Amino acid sequence: MWHRIFIAPVLILLLLGASCAKEMNRNMSSDMAAKLVGVWKLVSLEAQDPGGRTTGYPFGRNAQGRLIYEANGRMAVQLMNPDRPKFASSDLLLTSEAEVRAAFDGYAAYYGSYSVDQGQGLVVHHVEAAHIPNWVETDQVRHFDLQGNRLTLKGPLERGGQGTVSLVWERLP
Repeated sequence: MWHRIFIAPVLILLLLGASCAKEMNRNMSSDMAAKLVGVWKLVSLEAQDPGGRTTGYPFGRNAQGRLIYEANGRMAVQLMNPDRPKFASSDLLLTSEAEVRAAFDGYAAYYGSYSVDQGQGLVVHHVEAAHIPNWVETDQVRHFDLQGNRLTLKGPLERGGQGTVSLVWERLP
């Protein structure tokens, strides 16, 4: 009988503790999400091998981009190789397959919502629309590191090969 009296309050305390820990983690994640809100300019984009060594520049050494995190949980990103060749004609119906391929390979964009798991150091982009059809309705998981006005995102390298892609962003005023 005594163990029932003892166990019931212990179980209640454990359940309350788990609930409080979950709420605390949610608040930390929302605090971190608030720190991400704003417009970010791409500083660098590098492909890295599993050891962290730079192996290439998927959008060229002078890659450009914008990343937007909104307070309502929405996000959008665009990346571009500024050195991709222009089309020979301004009439899009006259572009060659090679021109279209170069334009496609030199650009990436998607938008959707995002969530943050501060404990794991992850931001997850829940993609709703993208230039790559296979990304629609997927989660693009990125490890993040926020240091002052610099945000580093790392994710899997999806342009051939193993390793990661590292994107360094700077907050715009």
